[in-house]
Amino acid sequence: MMVKQRRDHRFAVDMENLQRLADQKVPLISYPFRHRDLFGAVLTSPVIGPKALINSLHHIHFTNGSLLLHVNDPKHGEDYLVDVLLEDCLPGEITCRWPNGAPEIPEEATFPHVILSDGLSLILLPIEVSAKLAGGFTAKLPDKGYLLGKRLVWRHACLGIGVSLTQSGFLARGELIDFSPLAFRVRLKPDASGSFIWFNKDSHITISMAVEERLLFSGPCRFIRQAGGLFERELVLAPLAQEIHRYQKKKERNPRLKITPTPTAHFEHPFFRKPLQREILDLTFAGFSVMEKADDGVLMPGLIIPGIEIRYAGALKMTCDAQVVYRRDMGKDRVRCGLAILDMDFKAYRLLSHIMVRAADPQARFSNEMEMDALWEFFFETGFIYPKKYHLIQTSREEFKETYRKLYRDDQEIEAHFTYQENDKIYGHVAIFRAYQRAWMVHHLAARPLNGRRTGLSVLKNVLRFFDGLYRYPSVGIDHMIFYFRPENHFPNLFFGGFARDLANPKACSLDLFAYLNHTLEGPPTPMPEGWRLTEFEADHMPELERFYRNASGGLLLDVLRLGQRNNGDEPLENVYRRYGFVRQCQVYSLCRGEVPKAVLIANRSSLGLNLSELLNSIKIIVTDPAGLPWEVLNAAANRLASDYESPSVPLMVYPESYPVEQGVKVDKRYLLWILDTQYGKDYLEYMEKKTKLTLRFLIKHFLRKRMPK
Repeated sequence: MMVKQRRDHRFAVDMENLQRLADQKVPLISYPFRHRDLFGAVLTSPVIGPKALINSLHHIHFTNGSLLLHVNDPKHGEDYLVDVLLEDCLPGEITCRWPNGAPEIPEEATFPHVILSDGLSLILLPIEVSAKLAGGFTAKLPDKGYLLGKRLVWRHACLGIGVSLTQSGFLARGELIDFSPLAFRVRLKPDASGSFIWFNKDSHITISMAVEERLLFSGPCRFIRQAGGLFERELVLAPLAQEIHRYQKKKERNPRLKITPTPTAHFEHPFFRKPLQREILDLTFAGFSVMEKADDGVLMPGLIIPGIEIRYAGALKMTCDAQVVYRRDMGKDRVRCGLAILDMDFKAYRLLSHIMVRAADPQARFSNEMEMDALWEFFFETGFIYPKKYHLIQTSREEFKETYRKLYRDDQEIEAHFTYQENDKIYGHVAIFRAYQRAWMVHHLAARPLNGRRTGLSVLKNVLRFFDGLYRYPSVGIDHMIFYFRPENHFPNLFFGGFARDLANPKACSLDLFAYLNHTLEGPPTPMPEGWRLTEFEADHMPELERFYRNASGGLLLDVLRLGQRNNGDEPLENVYRRYGFVRQCQVYSLCRGEVPKAVLIANRSSLGLNLSELLNSIKIIVTDPAGLPWEVLNAAANRLASDYESPSVPLMVYPESYPVEQGVKVDKRYLLWILDTQYGKDYLEYMEKKTKLTLRFLIKHFLRKRMPK
């Protein structure tokens, strides 16, 4: 800034045209000027001293900037302004040259003034030309300049930003010329069939701005002024909304944390391509706020900023796309701006979450710096790996260890885990990983008391806050969240099952009960019984499956499996897992009698131990005709698929849960599959906020009611 004086002056009211001309990024050929009285206003203008003046000129010269030259033509009795380049800047003297394409200057013309602009202030310098050169001129400088005008906020020249204006069927397109967070100027031409005679400055205006089809702003604007004709016009507009609502309003706001050391946001402004930096005042899982100087602001409500880099402690960097959602005057030449995170990849979000939870509670963490011995001790101590489960995995324990070492210590984009720790001892744990193409699975939820505190609720709260940001971001690819739990496990049945039952909308949140039993291989595969065949799932089988599941459940399982849905361009999940050294496959088969499907078998394969209950290393079976499918036939089909697994036994997950029992087959246990459509994520988070405020006394009463008869 050239001067610190901030008040407006009576002679600065009509300075807009001069300011605009001084801000041009492209050379100005010639511009008629009919306000000679403004030059006389210097007698009452604030004075700019020699030190500030020479520093401003040096800065313009260093950055290859330009000046506006006031040319007086006595022959025609007119004044005009010409853009000139500052060639040299010596003590008391400047040399300027004409840019390419400059008009021919009459020999008798005089050059009374040059005008400097830094985007905020406009300074007039009376000069005395000492020599006219073939390509320019040399002039002596005065020891002071005069402040002609000062804007409330910097205006930045813009190039390459496409603009469209719509108003009740009228359409005009053009470009953004200059910008400030308070107002911006556009140059527009009407659509081929239109005319500016249709434009009503007093009516609603919608403006969209984009670069290379990337939308950067869209919203209602207010008309300020205009210039031009019916077929091209310049408009100055201001955004109407000082606050927008990007996401649905929540009953309870996310906690806003002040992080130490203070993170910073680094970005290139999408309109004028200048690198900028702002300190982050507070941070949430879904956004952050920054403070700006009122006269140096660049953030306009509705503006979308791609590629913001959040930097923390000089080392950690997280990139996101964000949108300015409000701009509030805080007084003392300060404005506060809030930004909502629109998108962020999984790795960056996991790192951001780690910073957030550590700031709120030093014992909480989302980190890939896991001490693996502490994890195994926790799983065994809490009974998560119980004797029967260990019996199944003990021969492959080294493979289990390697799977978890890669998951918990390598930087990957398929899993995140939360732990509650004191030093290196774990007291709570939960993990979330990408189980299907667009569905993420919560698992390994376990806790033990720490100094009398209920760590289970803390674990649950933090994974839900993690989910609160996760489901908003397109790059993560989460349409559904899933969770398996045993019906007799009261903690998840209250916090997960309770929501599904209260909502009573299975297309928003569903509960499906599965029978779980281990299938032991019975020798090599044998031919299917006569009249039966096991084939790859075909589109013709979909109607029968949909009809059965719609009437039996009406839930979301088929949406998670994405049967019959086209690839939307996402990288196949199998490829994502392979990139990090893991296995994840899902193949679907139909068990048919003749041409009629009687069951659908989903063969899930994953790296051994990816889920300790092997729920993703199992065969999920949906029996569409329980009365028409003998167990012996289903068992033979399962045996054929199980032979492809590198294990002597494979878990079967059978739906409906009643089918094996009706066939006289013993079931090992039952699992409820909870699925949430993330469009209802806000409803679920509000439900959880309410439930996690329950007192310990209420929880004890709830468990007693479940265990004791009335």
